[in-house]
Amino acid sequence: MQSPEVEVPVAAPRNWKTIITLTGVALGIFMGALENTVVGTAMPTVIATLGGIEIYSWVFAVYILAATVMTPVWGKMADLIGRRPAFFGGLAVFILGSALSGAARSMPQLIIFRTLQGLGAAALFPVGMTIVADLLTLEKRAKVVGLFSGMWGVASMFGPLVGGYLTDSPYFGWRWVFYINLPFGLASAAMVWATYAERWEKRGKISLDFAGALVLSALLTLLLFVVEKGPEQGSLVAALEVAACVGLLALFIRIERRSPEPLIPLDLFDNRMVATSTLHGLFGGMALLGTMAFLPLFVQAVMGTSATAAGSILTPFILSWVFCSILASRLLLRFGYRPLVLVGMGLMIVGSALLAQVSTATTKGQLIIAVIVLGMGGGLTFVVLMIAVQHAVARAQLGVATSALQFSRSIGAAIGTGAMGSLMTWWLGRRLATGNEEVLRLTGGHADISAIVLGSSRAALSPEASAFLRQALAGSLRLAFVFVLASTLAGAVVAFFIPAGRAQDLAHPEHR
Repeated sequence: MQSPEVEVPVAAPRNWKTIITLTGVALGIFMGALENTVVGTAMPTVIATLGGIEIYSWVFAVYILAATVMTPVWGKMADLIGRRPAFFGGLAVFILGSALSGAARSMPQLIIFRTLQGLGAAALFPVGMTIVADLLTLEKRAKVVGLFSGMWGVASMFGPLVGGYLTDSPYFGWRWVFYINLPFGLASAAMVWATYAERWEKRGKISLDFAGALVLSALLTLLLFVVEKGPEQGSLVAALEVAACVGLLALFIRIERRSPEPLIPLDLFDNRMVATSTLHGLFGGMALLGTMAFLPLFVQAVMGTSATAAGSILTPFILSWVFCSILASRLLLRFGYRPLVLVGMGLMIVGSALLAQVSTATTKGQLIIAVIVLGMGGGLTFVVLMIAVQHAVARAQLGVATSALQFSRSIGAAIGTGAMGSLMTWWLGRRLATGNEEVLRLTGGHADISAIVLGSSRAALSPEASAFLRQALAGSLRLAFVFVLASTLAGAVVAFFIPAGRAQDLAHPEHR
């Protein structure tokens, strides 16, 4: 689709208004980061209230899927209609999705509203960082990006605790993990609205790759459905769905090759650093983000703790991640990208191997050791490869290369949570079908463990039924964490193909 000639924004003057604008953008990004972690600790209580553990992972997966598909679309819209309309449009959709998610009365409703949330959240980071690029020079921008990374760490650290507190509080409840976005979103909108003024310059016609976006949406939705429900549909139906995915992928590649402004330029992957980092991001997203989604369920339902305690288990994971991210950014000029990534992957293998051994006998201390090691590995790898990709391409491709890497990590997260949920549900259903009369009466032989999520429900169970349910869920989650280990091993293999050498020598000539 071709648009008339439009005008696009250029840098605004740097003054106190710029500071307020950047604060508003940072607040929007903080809100999106908070949403990624605050929901996880509430979900065990949500499924105890609304039911639907068989579609538990979809609450995370649809959010990631919607945000993944819309990220490049919002980026193009920022060029097409301006930064302000794109930022406010995404913010409005995100706030609406948050309000509706808080009011959901069933798990299918929550999944639909979370999809709406994801559609809006996709605009917060890319459009926000585009505003930053409009306002600041490259040198200043690098410092601000570092601050935003630290803000993501703060949000990730406090998100699980906030989610647990709101869920357990007699004054709020789990619905407030969604309502909490409203004041942050409105404050962000007010700051940017009042202080960010765009100036315009003429630019040629811009085409938006609607066909690519639609085909990609269909591909990812079907792929996620295959991962989530494939084992339940029989081999023939699953094979047909896989074939359909292959056909959609071929169609998407054809569209991208012909599009004047493709969502994902395929020639970008001729660069070995970009290609290996993107493939690594797929497996890394599966492992790390899938772990964050399912750890709170293990802590609350298997270990029998509160939502607050379930959230606190992610705090050492995030702290070790942030610390090693900062450390890695200071070491990469001395040691290069490849050694740091290989060390990081070694740590991730150790951490995921520890998680793959969880049982009803696992203690909180053992979990903390596992997540600290896993977080250290993630911190060493993710930030290093982001910097590596940004310095391996020309400045004209900086945005699209960054988006491609983030896209692969988001796809990995969606596939990872879907696969972990499918494995968990499959194994749990098999185990529950072998339970005694009390278990069968409670669950009907299906993967329903709401009876052991809430403390009040656990107290009503006999010791035998409670122990059986805890063991069944522990076994199903252990299988999910084995998938994390397999993803980590695949990522480690990819890491060996990252180009060796000093970071300065591997950088694109424009960055040297």
